[in-house]
This record gives sequence, C-alpha cells and structure tokens, in this order.
Amino acid sequence: MNTVPMYEAKNKLPLFMHQAEETGPVFISRRNQTVGVLLSIEDYNRIIAKNRKDTILDRAAEFRRKTSGLFTNEDIDRIFDVRDSTPDTYESHVFDGVFDD
Repeated sequence: MNTVPMYEAKNKLPLFMHQAEETGPVFISRRNQTVGVLLSIEDYNRIIAKNRKDTILDRAAEFRRKTSGLFTNEDIDRIFDVRDSTPDTYESHVFDGVFDD
C-alpha cells in the first residue's frame, strides 16, 4: 500500500497519478490518517461497475437482447410489467371519500 502525505501529493501530483495508473491506488494521508485515494480510471470504472445495481429496465433490455426473435415486444412488456394489476374489488375502495373534504 503506497501512502503519501497530502503536502507531498499536492506537490508531486503528476508523479503519484502515474503511480496510480501503473501500480495501483495511492493513498493520501493527513496527520497520519488516510483521507483520500488516487485511482486510475480503469480501477475507478471497475469499482463502479461492481457496485452498480441493475434496474428492471436494464434487465428488460438484457432480456430483449438475449431472446431476440423469440418474443414480441408486447410479450416482453407483459413479462416486465410492474404495475399493480390487482382486480378492482371492494377492499380497494374501502377508504374512498374518507379523507376528502
């Protein structure tokens, strides 16, 4: 683990940025406490990609790609439909008018 004091990182930023690109993260300290890190763009993108959560739209798009030609767009829309399709019953209207002025 390469740790450098903040004043040194400030004075030699190009050197430490090159180190981050070549050998990995460079940690920056202030008063012997790590307060930051320099990362290469590749390391940053890898971290972001790992932490990214797929949305239902991402999953639907992936499903469309993988099953191209097997389903119609309407079929896929029905599969990924997340709207409430509960039947219109008495219970769904139990509070109608209660909070109206």
